Amino acid sequence: MKSDSNTVRVPATATLAIGEAKTFFLPDSDVQGFVLRSPTGLVAFRNQCRHMTVELDAGDADFWNPELKMIQCKVHGALFRPEDGLCVYGPCSGHPLIAYELAEDGDDSLVTIPPL
Repeated sequence: MKSDSNTVRVPATATLAIGEAKTFFLPDSDVQGFVLRSPTGLVAFRNQCRHMTVELDAGDADFWNPELKMIQCKVHGALFRPEDGLCVYGPCSGHPLIAYELAEDGDDSLVTIPPL
């Protein structure tokens, strides 16, 4: 996959352990996304709760609830399935996180951000 203005290279994601994540900024934006190593592989989502416009991680790049093996919003406690970002508990139940296409490129991830 070639890099362009809608593709973000997130370095060193190949070494992430399950539950670890790296944040990145969307092109020409102050909005963040994140790449997370889930039990089934790497996934990429917008760092924004579906309930309100707040960052899921409260700024510390920690999205993972290890006991439940789910992505968790630190503001509302909402829980999201890592395989598809669907909210299964909390005020945004039934609404998925905004997901991004991800391709591995060596040790990095290339995340494609669709135009708004």
